[in-house]
Amino acid sequence: MNKKDKIYLLKYRGDGSRSFTGRKEGKSAREDSTLDSKDKDNVEYEIIIPMHTIAFNPSFFLGYLFKSIEFLGLDKFDEKYKFIFEDDNQEVVKQLKVDIEEGKRHAKNQITPHSGLMKFIRQR
Repeated sequence: MNKKDKIYLLKYRGDGSRSFTGRKEGKSAREDSTLDSKDKDNVEYEIIIPMHTIAFNPSFFLGYLFKSIEFLGLDKFDEKYKFIFEDDNQEVVKQLKVDIEEGKRHAKNQITPHSGLMKFIRQR
């Protein structure tokens, strides 16, 4: 993958909002961003998290990116899609990174539901 492009999320945040929330909203943003076709191309994408964003909730993350993680697998997803944070406040950026990792964890748990506790119980 040599080509690169950007995906700007600002228009999906909602008027006056400082957070990305809602699975339905994430799915709508996914469709508008044409991520199904982007998942299949040979382009790396930078997903731009706009200035003044304070939260990227798992509900939006799953609506927007679950199908990509399911299709590509987490490793290839991480190679293809990079998150870029416009905010200068490192505490905010740190929290947004936590939010994104939480979204990935939720996605992984939905793809492999027999992880965690069920795996532990079976080992006993």
